[in-house]
Amino acid sequence: MGTQALGLAGLGYRVKGTDISERSLERARTEAVRLGLEISFARCDFRDLGPVEGTFDVVISCDNAIPHLLTEDDVARAFRAMGSKLRPGGLLVITVRDYDKALVERPATTTPQINPGPPRQVLVRLHDWDAPDSPMYTIQLLVLTEGPTGWNVNQHSTRYRAIGREALKVAAEHAGFTQIRWNEGNDVGFHQPVMTALREVTKLRSAP
Repeated sequence: MGTQALGLAGLGYRVKGTDISERSLERARTEAVRLGLEISFARCDFRDLGPVEGTFDVVISCDNAIPHLLTEDDVARAFRAMGSKLRPGGLLVITVRDYDKALVERPATTTPQINPGPPRQVLVRLHDWDAPDSPMYTIQLLVLTEGPTGWNVNQHSTRYRAIGREALKVAAEHAGFTQIRWNEGNDVGFHQPVMTALREVTKLRSAP
């Protein structure tokens, strides 16, 4: 929904935002106008960033976007594509859920989120793992909204592939990134682990 693009533009950075969802882009454009921010948005799959013109100092993929990619090949394509949009020495920033922990604990749900409204809403996430040893799972998102005669329930589902830090590090290395680091907690002030890596032009693998 433009979370990072809006925040960075508000701090004065020149930003180009992409998403595969036109609905998400429209909402981001609306918020940018409301906030008086100049941001260029484009519909694009981050496995193929060829339509995005130019190269950038930083490429960001946050809020658990990578685990939407359900195969190792798709993850590899995404890393190559993101690298192709970085200038030499440019910075890649990725954040994902703590899957090292999740793959051990395999939680069935998360703490419900409550929006006091009005109207009041409750968001419940259920995790349906394919098998005890599988990285594949489906999130069932239940949105309960209070109405004049009771509560209405909307359900959305999304497939994910849990991918740990070492697997992401290896994927980045194979794409030619260097100085790969993980940080979390007070070190970054963010709710998810953060991976950073640098593009080294002599090693970066070209995107297909």
